[in-house]
Amino acid sequence: MRLVDISGNALGLLNGRVRQQNSGTLERWANGSAELAFPHYPHPGRPVDLFEFITVMISVILALAAAQLFLGLAPLLQTRHKVLLSITHAGWVVSLFLITFLHWWSLWDFRDLDWTFPMFAVSLVGPSLMFFAATLINPRDLSDDPIDLGSHFGDIRRPFLAVVLLMMVFFTLDGPLFGTEAPINRLRFAQVVIIGLAGFGIFSRNQRVQASISILTLALAVLAATARILPGIVI
Repeated sequence: MRLVDISGNALGLLNGRVRQQNSGTLERWANGSAELAFPHYPHPGRPVDLFEFITVMISVILALAAAQLFLGLAPLLQTRHKVLLSITHAGWVVSLFLITFLHWWSLWDFRDLDWTFPMFAVSLVGPSLMFFAATLINPRDLSDDPIDLGSHFGDIRRPFLAVVLLMMVFFTLDGPLFGTEAPINRLRFAQVVIIGLAGFGIFSRNQRVQASISILTLALAVLAATARILPGIVI
């Protein structure tokens, strides 16, 4: 009887050690696989660095800006039978989408910076203005009357374009200020032109001028996104 108890205890101890070894092996394999698949994502045992901590806040604001655009478009699609479309409005909506995702993509350039609180504060201004612009561009008061998107843009033209102008100024200056971009490059040309177009649009009520500004801004945003994201093209 004693021999049976001793054998049972030894077998239980052996099984426990095997399970512990297997568990440790599985954990190391899982962590190693995760590191290979997601080398820049925080894993157990590796502290979150300052870049990851800061970009969480910036990414949240940019995500809210994109959400505002989607939330503004959904009611327009639901009531599309009474919506009067506008090239100017459509061009700016698509441009804001592109600039939002383009700026998020460019955050990777800031990964090696020695961050300070003033740099963090400056980096928040552009995304915050993007959120404000995304909130302005779509009408919020959807009554039973026809919704004229061209008329809506005319009503918000000055504050909207002023916000876009300031937003683009901060998006243009953050790279050179932080030392991650040269003061002059091909992307800077598109940014400066958009700033000039927004400034000119603030003082012009002409609908054709506003439509032209919207289309040119969209073309520049597409050009900048293509040059920034496609492999082998260096900005």
